[in-house]
Amino acid sequence: MSKLSLLAVVAVTVLAGGAALAKEKAQEAPKEKKICKVTKTSSSRIASKKVCRTAAEWAQQSNQEDLEDAEGRLRGMTRGN
Repeated sequence: MSKLSLLAVVAVTVLAGGAALAKEKAQEAPKEKKICKVTKTSSSRIASKKVCRTAAEWAQQSNQEDLEDAEGRLRGMTRGN
């Protein structure tokens, strides 16, 4: 009988520790602030679209656009031009 009680105490301790750890992790990771920008999909004001992303996501998109731009310029530089 004492083994069963000991097992119950250990199980409760482990579960309580896991819940406390999960609560602590939730407090450590605050949500990143979203930055919203209005993008135009055509020449019309009506067709504009609001896009919200984190600063890291905007930086990643900017880097990708820079790479695509550089790639396009390199394609334009062919021999014989």
